[in-house]
Amino acid sequence: MSIADNLSYVNQKIGAALEKRRARFLTLGRECLSGSGVMIAAASKYVDAPAIIEAYDAGIRVFGENKVRDLKAKYEFISSARPEILSELKFHTIGHLQTNKVRDAVEYSAMIQSVDSVKLARKISEQCEKNSSRMDVLIEIKTSGEETKTGIEIDGARELAEEISSLGGLNLAGVMTMAIFSDDAAAVGECFMKAFDFFEELKKKYGGRCEYLSMGMSDDFELAVEYGANIIRPGRVLFK
Repeated sequence: MSIADNLSYVNQKIGAALEKRRARFLTLGRECLSGSGVMIAAASKYVDAPAIIEAYDAGIRVFGENKVRDLKAKYEFISSARPEILSELKFHTIGHLQTNKVRDAVEYSAMIQSVDSVKLARKISEQCEKNSSRMDVLIEIKTSGEETKTGIEIDGARELAEEISSLGGLNLAGVMTMAIFSDDAAAVGECFMKAFDFFEELKKKYGGRCEYLSMGMSDDFELAVEYGANIIRPGRVLFK
């Protein structure tokens, strides 16, 4: 199947999940503060730049890269091969970001989804201020309890949110998480609900541009949408 076919499949699943979301939040008697739309940030770490161009031509506009060096290389390839699409094609940094990679992450990313420490936030802000720019960032929180997962515990994330909101180079744009890797939908859903609750807390406190809840990958994006995600990060299901 082509990327266009795969995208059509994902969009159909999103539509069905949004119906379940409406029913879920109605039952809970709660407002879904993440809205009714869903952005696809296609996880493109295992594909090359030509595949990203094909995905762009199929209708995808946002791509998530785990490693900054790969993001830079793909950006530069596209800049040479199809420069006219870079006004619409955007990269997000979605993997763990080391402070020594911040300069390139700021240069080539439209959003950094994986901010998990005050040190990293300050470094990104410092680089943005040097560039006279601002960066939308998401706080990556740990909801699964798994040691192998990156992210910051929710208690620490509250302090991190305060710090980000005070930094001149950053916009606190929301929350990101990775759920537990499990076939147990209830366990995965519990992770997503923790993330939504924290997103709701930040949204009510900071308002403004705090508008994104990024969660869900190829195996669990439908459930993530049901629990309030408005950014999903599928990869394999799009590029297979």
